[in-house]
Amino acid sequence: MKQYTHAWLALMAIKRLNQEIIPDNLKESCNSLVSWFKSYRDDVVKGAWYPDAVIKDMATSHVLKFSPKPNGDKRFKKLPGNYYFSKRWNNFSVDANAYEIESGNLPDRCEALAHSLIDNLKMQYKEHKGSPIAPTSNHVANLFFMLSHYVADAHVPLHCDVRPFSDGKHLHADIEKYWDDKVRKCYEIDFKNKRFYYDKNGFPLQKANANDLVMSFIENKIESRKFIFGWGADNNNTWDFMSAICQHSYLTAYKIIPADKDNSLDWDEFLTLNVNPDFDVYSKELLVDAIESIAKVWIHVWRRYLDWRN
Repeated sequence: MKQYTHAWLALMAIKRLNQEIIPDNLKESCNSLVSWFKSYRDDVVKGAWYPDAVIKDMATSHVLKFSPKPNGDKRFKKLPGNYYFSKRWNNFSVDANAYEIESGNLPDRCEALAHSLIDNLKMQYKEHKGSPIAPTSNHVANLFFMLSHYVADAHVPLHCDVRPFSDGKHLHADIEKYWDDKVRKCYEIDFKNKRFYYDKNGFPLQKANANDLVMSFIENKIESRKFIFGWGADNNNTWDFMSAICQHSYLTAYKIIPADKDNSLDWDEFLTLNVNPDFDVYSKELLVDAIESIAKVWIHVWRRYLDWRN
């Protein structure tokens, strides 16, 4: 995903944690995290882009590449029941339903960052104010935003598909540009200072005349969709959960782009593929799921820290 999409997803995850549909047993934790985040939200455009701009581990930690393999692994982890990824692939009846992993370590990166965040929060809490070894809150916020980048990338189908769609006609980049253009079209952004403008509640300000069905769907869903704290039946931690997301993202890649297509496929040809539903439906679903996953991973980190502190 591109820079403003990453930043927008992170900000929408904060908004997601601020909704009335958050279960009562989570509200206090979510409210404290949302309140903490609002002091650092202007750093999200830079922080959520740090993995691409500075770390530059795109070939390894931003991907988990699968390929179809006859007689390969057919085990797919379950996701929470509110996930579109989960609902769409209940039967896994697609061409790519047996697989092997070719490359990438995206779930490992997410797990490592989650642990690092908890460690940094603990250090900050234990050290006296002004301690030279205490992480600053800006540093911790940047780690949260970096984590959101990797979590979001797992939801991009072509980050989990070994077919080289970043080469040739660069379909991968065109798909990500399509989403970024929607963010730029629908939200007020201060591009000079690389920050979003905010509404009265402190969340991304929608443009008055923006009328986009994908983005309107997402705004509605983060306010009304049931929030499930758990990772899903087969998952016990961030690593398990992100592995499951990557598996379902891989399945989606082979649904939106049939197995007989290669990197000669361009954007216009992609839009004319006989895919049912069309790409906008997949865009709605995977972007909503990405927001959900960022919010879920973040609140798990925050709750583990609060449990330790208490």
